[in-house]
Amino acid sequence: MKANTIKLLKHQRGLGMLQWALVIAVAGFFILFAFKVIPLYAENTYVESALRSLETGGEKLEQMTDAEIKSKLNNFYMINNVRSEGPTTNIKVVRESEKAVVTVDYETRVPLFWNIDLVVSFQNHLDSTRPGQCCKPPATLKTK
Repeated sequence: MKANTIKLLKHQRGLGMLQWALVIAVAGFFILFAFKVIPLYAENTYVESALRSLETGGEKLEQMTDAEIKSKLNNFYMINNVRSEGPTTNIKVVRESEKAVVTVDYETRVPLFWNIDLVVSFQNHLDSTRPGQCCKPPATLKTK
């Protein structure tokens, strides 16, 4: 009985070279993925902060001109090092009667490896009639 347990323990040595290579390759892929994706989401938090700064600023959003809104957002982006082209070029201001909606919807593409790219899309909306719900896209009802 004792000889059998010693013999079984000799066969249980852990991972072999091929298994370790597979574990390292999978871990490396997830680390590479994290290094590519985390900065995109960090940059989007600055875009959300810029929209919130419009909301909490001294002037009302409805009273600001489109040029003032774009200028304030671009200044915020410059100070906080928002480098991608999406947030700076996709600022849209839609005005209705006593309502202003600022949207910053954009996609960012980053190369992952070889010819495989990651595309991440962000939707950021600021509605002057919903001050507490900054940066969430408005709910759209789909009818049949």
